[in-house]
Amino acid sequence: MNQHPGKLGIREYVSIAILMVGAKATEDTPTMLYNKVQNAAWMIPLLSAGIFFIPLYLLIKTLSLYQGKDLFSVINKILGKYLGFIICLVIFIISSFGISASTRTYIDIIRAFYFTATPNVIIYAILIIISAYGAKKGLQHIGSVSYLIVFYVLVSLYIVFYLSMQHGKIQSIFPIWGPGTLEILKQGPQQLTLFAEFFIFAMIIPYFTSNKVFSKGTWIAYVYVSIQISAATFLFICMFDTSLGGIGYPFHTVIRFISLGEFIPNVEIIFFIIWIISAFIRFTAFLYINALMFGHIFKIKDFEYLIPSLATIYLLIGIIPESPLDAGLDFKTPITNLAGPTFAVISILLWMVALIKGEFKHAKNKNSM
Repeated sequence: MNQHPGKLGIREYVSIAILMVGAKATEDTPTMLYNKVQNAAWMIPLLSAGIFFIPLYLLIKTLSLYQGKDLFSVINKILGKYLGFIICLVIFIISSFGISASTRTYIDIIRAFYFTATPNVIIYAILIIISAYGAKKGLQHIGSVSYLIVFYVLVSLYIVFYLSMQHGKIQSIFPIWGPGTLEILKQGPQQLTLFAEFFIFAMIIPYFTSNKVFSKGTWIAYVYVSIQISAATFLFICMFDTSLGGIGYPFHTVIRFISLGEFIPNVEIIFFIIWIISAFIRFTAFLYINALMFGHIFKIKDFEYLIPSLATIYLLIGIIPESPLDAGLDFKTPITNLAGPTFAVISILLWMVALIKGEFKHAKNKNSM
């Protein structure tokens, strides 16, 4: 496939990862987790991160055998042409529905809080068009822009956290174990999709300066976003208590509630602008990686030309649910339950097959020569 000469460094990669995965703290994820385990919702991101660490570690270890090769190339190498094709296609389909579900969530947020009179399809079209335009610029451009704005995104998030702490009550986290440790342990594996993007990032390994950049950047971003999502959920529990279960998008409810003193009472527009810019970057990267997947599966070198078509398909899928409730229950929930565990199983499978085939032994012998 056509690869660009520009390479991503660790700063750009970590910035992309934080914007793509850490953004879940500003969606409906805290509410979804609260409805599962109530007061113990803040523990789930940490528990899921601990569980997903094992397949992610095995995946990175397996990928290290094939320096500079992307995920799909390694899958085909280890599992063979036909089984590899099926596995790659499954990953692409899951990722595609994931994009449609995620973009629909953002459309519902924008419609509910900011542009209540604008039809969903208009907002959706604007988001997709801008994201597709950015994706056609290439991954190096996406990484550079991500690095430029990630500081402002994180600062704005910390300000929201700080201001919300002034209205929160620590007593709200009790009983600390929520419905019980058994239910917490049950939900941990079911929420692995929180970190599914780190599996997808293996597609862009050829765009890094080295495999070490991918490995080191993955662990830095992985630890950070797991703490960020957990901390955000913790603060929202302290602020809303039991009412969190009925608040679809707590972050946006918070920024409408807080103020920066008497002279700046309404600050949501500032946070909204920063948030929407990060959303554009997030879905720009998503579109590019999915186009890269599609190009690899069907042997299309100039896959960038597929981005507008794929974006249109994702828009058409995303507008199918009639209401935010339908989008959450009937559309996003099945994907959430499927993506993370599926990617974890594939990671373990790749490692096991590579081990059985003696790939690790061959690599060790080659390095010792």
